[in-house]
Amino acid sequence: MASEAGEGGPKSGEDALALYGGRPLPALGERFAELGGELVKQTALGLLLIDASPLLEIERLYGARAFRSTLGSLGERVRARVVREVGEEMIVTSGALEEEHLLVFMPRPRGDAEFFLHDLPRLAAELRAWAAHGLKRVVYPYMHHAPELAVGTGFVLHRPFQRPEAQLRRLIESTLRQARFEQERRGRDRAAMLDKILLEETVTTVFEPIVRLATNEVIGYEALSRGPAGTGLETPFALFATAELADREYELDSLCRRRALANARGIDAEQLLFLNILPTCIQDPDFQSARVRETLAALGLGPRNLVLEISERQAISNFPIFREAIDHFSGLGFRIALDDTGAGFSSLEAALELQPDFLKIDMSLVRSIEESPEKQEVLRGLQSLSAKMGSRVIAEGIETAQELAAIVALGIECGQGFYLGRGSAAPSGGTATPESGTPR
Repeated sequence: MASEAGEGGPKSGEDALALYGGRPLPALGERFAELGGELVKQTALGLLLIDASPLLEIERLYGARAFRSTLGSLGERVRARVVREVGEEMIVTSGALEEEHLLVFMPRPRGDAEFFLHDLPRLAAELRAWAAHGLKRVVYPYMHHAPELAVGTGFVLHRPFQRPEAQLRRLIESTLRQARFEQERRGRDRAAMLDKILLEETVTTVFEPIVRLATNEVIGYEALSRGPAGTGLETPFALFATAELADREYELDSLCRRRALANARGIDAEQLLFLNILPTCIQDPDFQSARVRETLAALGLGPRNLVLEISERQAISNFPIFREAIDHFSGLGFRIALDDTGAGFSSLEAALELQPDFLKIDMSLVRSIEESPEKQEVLRGLQSLSAKMGSRVIAEGIETAQELAAIVALGIECGQGFYLGRGSAAPSGGTATPESGTPR
């Protein structure tokens, strides 16, 4: 799936530490005495808590340094946003044992009802909205999609007969419960919205051009699905993440394929249509040989025009299932593309096991490739492997002239991304104009 999350951002933990001053978040224990003093002095303390537990996946895969640099980046960005709203009076820490909890304490007089009842909840809502889009700059390149983080608020009013430390502990515990409750509620709301989308079939399709770089010829289009605007489910990632949690992946996959095929008018007989699939589509009556051939014929296309994209991330979890699906669809004349190649450590295994017609290079390898000899070397290896397998390479997520020049210099045949052409409601044109693309 192309150009979905190609935000710029720190290229490594060291870059992140340099960018954010190399200051890890102080632990809660280091500021406990200060916080207790502020609670006694100001008589009340507000808390904005961000549960960054999903970022522990970064530590699992890349180590504690990468995790802490990412958490530090998140802390600095959150602090900057809070400062704009409520001023400098705050103390930002990570949790005590739960280091992945980001805690923003704001001392206030207990009479400041406007702050506790209105400003603090509004700030939490704004941070949730920011995280849906801005968080991917923080987690890149360790994570390709921004995970949802639970955000909660709470406050404590000083009780002179109780230890401040005990009051702070209860504040953190109750705010964490509130954050997770709110996240669950939002998840239920999204699941209900997904059901509405499925029943009303309001998924739309945009077609992003795939370009032969030597000639700027458009060789085909990738069909990318979108949810209705304003629902929080506009992107494919949000749609399918919600579908996975709600056990609706099969239904959403089927709808997206049907809408893509129905809207694919305008593709020339020499061009290709790239369609993302899940392995369960082999069981979909609407995607059986006769029906698909009829649909393609109505578009003036044949089976060889259809390229089914399989995600490397999904393929490596169960090769036998994907092997069955690939053998089935290859036997019907469809071609196969392996998406997200290079995103993980199993790219070579997946490519050798599945023998796809196309290798689609993940945008994490393309991003700023002109500055990375290591990425260039990886692409040379994948290019060599593809040549031996008889596959063609497509570089995804090209967003700048510099990236395009580096990709061309490496001899990569095809590419896609915002710099080459943004997605449109219908396939159009046989030639791309890279200079008119607008890098993100």
